[in-house]
Amino acid sequence: MSRFGETVPYDATAIRTGWETLPEPVRACVIKELGGEPAEIRMAGGGFSGGFAARVRAESGAELFIKAAGADRSWALAAYRQEARISAALPDGVPAPRLEFAADFDDWTVLGFEAVPGRAPTLPMAPRDLDLMLDAWAQAAAALTPAPQALLDLGVRADPIDDKLRQFTGVASGTQQPFFVPEALAGRIDDLAALEAGIDEAMEADAVMHFDLRPDNMVLGADRAWVCDWNWVQVHSPWFDTACFLIAAHGDGHDADALFRAHPTAAGVAPEELDTALASITGYYLGESAGDLIPDVSPYIRKHQRWSGLAAADWLARRRGWS
Repeated sequence: MSRFGETVPYDATAIRTGWETLPEPVRACVIKELGGEPAEIRMAGGGFSGGFAARVRAESGAELFIKAAGADRSWALAAYRQEARISAALPDGVPAPRLEFAADFDDWTVLGFEAVPGRAPTLPMAPRDLDLMLDAWAQAAAALTPAPQALLDLGVRADPIDDKLRQFTGVASGTQQPFFVPEALAGRIDDLAALEAGIDEAMEADAVMHFDLRPDNMVLGADRAWVCDWNWVQVHSPWFDTACFLIAAHGDGHDADALFRAHPTAAGVAPEELDTALASITGYYLGESAGDLIPDVSPYIRKHQRWSGLAAADWLARRRGWS
């Protein structure tokens, strides 16, 4: 239990379909790529997509990390198809598991990645683990700045910033229902909306960002880390991802301000820009956590959103002198 409530078990958040539920053509494709029938299947416990995800090993010792999804998991299906396109075009300098194959079968898709020797990070995070993950992201961000032509050729672009990153603006204007905010932010909706107003300018950059960087979207090895789940990349500021990643670090009791300022992506970022990002992230998480529906892909998603929103709010409030 942390000061923001029950800590989410990030290595055990998912409800996933099993190997036996995959269509025969999907299983046959995996068997062909492995060179034999699976001898061991270790399901991935983390994530919120609900698709099949597991380390699959053949008797020969050949091993792949397999992802698969069908039309019954339409969100995961779209995400995995996009991940296949992006992963194949990532520059060599990005520390990400190598895409070994991808195939579509009617309304199913299956991907096979290099099975890197690591584990899913969990809370609390050790300082060394944080350093390894932040180093991996620094390498990735450097390789993605300026925006690589291969990704631009795929249609990766600077899409308009979604209103989900302007939730306080919606509350202030009356177009969105109010949602819970911690005491430090109570009565400050107009201030938060004013901060959110700078999000477009703050995120403008000639670089490709991950746009979903969290510890549970990384694999942590003994002396390095890999960045995974390249589903939603856009041409925006990589430092926004650094701030997103450090929400969990702040909630975990680490000095997120110092970690942010020490990170290469933070060079030149003004304090007000970081506060703008934190306001947008806080509104996103707290607004989404207010949803009544608990998706059947994970019973933990609302807890994850609320915990993250409270951690982001606390980081912002401390920076603004509101706490």
